[in-house]
Amino acid sequence: MNGIYLKLYKKNVPTKNKMKQINNYIKYALILILLFLSYLILKPFLTIIILSLTIAYMTFPLQKRFRKYLNENITAGLLTLALLLIILIPIIILGNALLTETTKLYVSTNQETFQTLLEKINITLSPEIQSHLNEITKTATSYLMSGLASFIFSIPNLIINFFIAIVIIFFTLRDGDKVINKILEIFPIEETYKQKFIKRITTTLESLFYGIISLSLIEGFVALIGFYLLGIKSPLILALAIIMTAILPGIGATVVWIPLTIFALIQGNITQAILIALFGSIILSTLIDTFLRAKILGMRANIHPLIVIIGVIGGLAAFGPTGIIIGPLVLSLLELAIEIYRETKHEY
Repeated sequence: MNGIYLKLYKKNVPTKNKMKQINNYIKYALILILLFLSYLILKPFLTIIILSLTIAYMTFPLQKRFRKYLNENITAGLLTLALLLIILIPIIILGNALLTETTKLYVSTNQETFQTLLEKINITLSPEIQSHLNEITKTATSYLMSGLASFIFSIPNLIINFFIAIVIIFFTLRDGDKVINKILEIFPIEETYKQKFIKRITTTLESLFYGIISLSLIEGFVALIGFYLLGIKSPLILALAIIMTAILPGIGATVVWIPLTIFALIQGNITQAILIALFGSIILSTLIDTFLRAKILGMRANIHPLIVIIGVIGGLAAFGPTGIIIGPLVLSLLELAIEIYRETKHEY
């Protein structure tokens, strides 16, 4: 009888392999939970984190070169300071210029000025049209004021993002090698394939990073020439605005040429408004912002234009502004993973 109970007991007691398997499940579940909670914590700052990591990753070769002569902390600090100055100085200059030009434009297109313009060209508005004009003016004024208020309330958030960017860039530059090595140790694949993934990530990020900068400069230069020939005031300031907004596909240039078209119509310059609309829609938004973007962004890493277009559009829809980098990078890595699978499938 005791022998029967002993057999039943041994049968119900978990073996070492089963306990090890259960512990592994618990371990993996804990890691997934922590990853999800970490994502929730980092989600509000995901854009600035990815952008800062990309900038630091692109600057890391300079860190390697300069730290041969200087302490790694000093090198990382100097490069971080230089990067922030390169980014902040143009933004401050452009922001101040745009604020000045917007103020002048608002003053020159208010209701009284518009009414004076209509009187000069002998146009009389009916009471209904005048009422609609008053509503449009009130709406525009309210929109400008709400935009200004939103910007003022967002200043604390901008300061936090600025601080996060400084910290991420500094420590990524200082400890980049160590972090990359620790990440690579996690992946259970052969060293050859790890190096392929590193190379693909590097070339893709370089292609996207330098491609976006090149595209912005090209679009800004073309806009400068076009606005100057069309007789638009302050073409340099507007071209700088396009350079700053060209990072967003299909949106960047439109936030400049569409308002210019509307203001030209309001001021009675019908021919100029039509020319601005044609120049903006055909040359800036279609030729440069769509077709040239796909070619330039994938050129350095030899990425197919279709991957770039789908990656950018899908990435924007899924991740917001950071999707411009995440989308093409993920699809490019998927392409590499499929290539590796095709090479190694006969081994299984």
